[in-house]
Amino acid sequence: MRIGVILAATAVAFAASHAQQVLGNNKGKVRATNALAGIGIAENPLEWSRRDFQDTTNLESFGFWPAYTIQNNFFAPDFGQGDDTGDVTITSVASLVTVGWPGTFTIPRSLFRQGGAYTNNSTAGNHNPVGTVWIKYELDDSNPSGWNVRKIQVFAWDVRDVIHKSTGTKARPFSDTAAPYRIDVYVARVDSNPSASPDGNPDWTFVGTLSVANGTIPLVCRWDASTGNTFGECPQAFIDFISGNNPAGIAFYQNPTHDIWYSTLNVSGQSGIRYVALVIPQGNQYGQDPDLNASSRTSSSLRYTNITDVRVFAGVAGDVDGNGCVDDADLLAVLFAFGCSSGCGAEDVNGDGVVDDADLLEVLFAFGQGC
Repeated sequence: MRIGVILAATAVAFAASHAQQVLGNNKGKVRATNALAGIGIAENPLEWSRRDFQDTTNLESFGFWPAYTIQNNFFAPDFGQGDDTGDVTITSVASLVTVGWPGTFTIPRSLFRQGGAYTNNSTAGNHNPVGTVWIKYELDDSNPSGWNVRKIQVFAWDVRDVIHKSTGTKARPFSDTAAPYRIDVYVARVDSNPSASPDGNPDWTFVGTLSVANGTIPLVCRWDASTGNTFGECPQAFIDFISGNNPAGIAFYQNPTHDIWYSTLNVSGQSGIRYVALVIPQGNQYGQDPDLNASSRTSSSLRYTNITDVRVFAGVAGDVDGNGCVDDADLLAVLFAFGCSSGCGAEDVNGDGVVDDADLLEVLFAFGQGC
């Protein structure tokens, strides 16, 4: 028993340090979304934002559109934006410099990869959702057998707006493009109908929810009439957190790609996965703020639900410890867990709820892959 516990602990530690990134960092691509609009086309409910943002330091123009190829003949691959590598230099607004932020700092271009969907109404006193948005992603296709998905992360707030004040005299920073209130996460081995919603689709498996309600998405927008801002502000506790008052002691501009900035969903028992989908059923955080709705304030910016970056970490099917190689360690992990019928974790390779002969065979058939 003691040996089994030690082996299990070792496997967990090994998986955490050797899992492969199979979406994000220039891997994977957007498969389909029900919120897609063309650049320069008037936006309608549920369409994807095409707003450009120009970096004032090096004059590069980039925007909220995905840097992955969208499988839609209407669009050119990657929208002509090239690769997703390198850093972008951001010039801090004066009000931040006066409180200790650097005049400039860099963030990876990959953090501007995703987009903002027009999900919320913006008529006076009504910021409620206009509908559910979903986005499907294809994982790295270098492994045709699919992946043993271990962790799904979403960077769900706007790195540009969450740290600035509208003027130097305002009491707090504010964000005018909002983070999601809730994200339902799905995975799939096959996706027979790319244009269909993952919700209720037999091809797709629901694996969990990221939300403000369960504490996995930070509350970045709320209404506070005392600040004099036009609409929602970022809570002071959140500003303190991204300024370095967090367990890692990291200020946002020092390392925005650190895990601490991500809303993270840990996944187990899902192997052979080729697709991941995010479903946004409740619009953005503004629409869930009754005080903001009651204020009758309105702005076109309040329509958008922002997703800045999405990444997925995994191992190959049969790779129980997530190190990218199906070997003796994976075989031992399944053998030690053999007979488990509840909360079995990654040792339940085929995700059927039990660790049995089928899981052992899957490891044996995949033995040597990735090694």
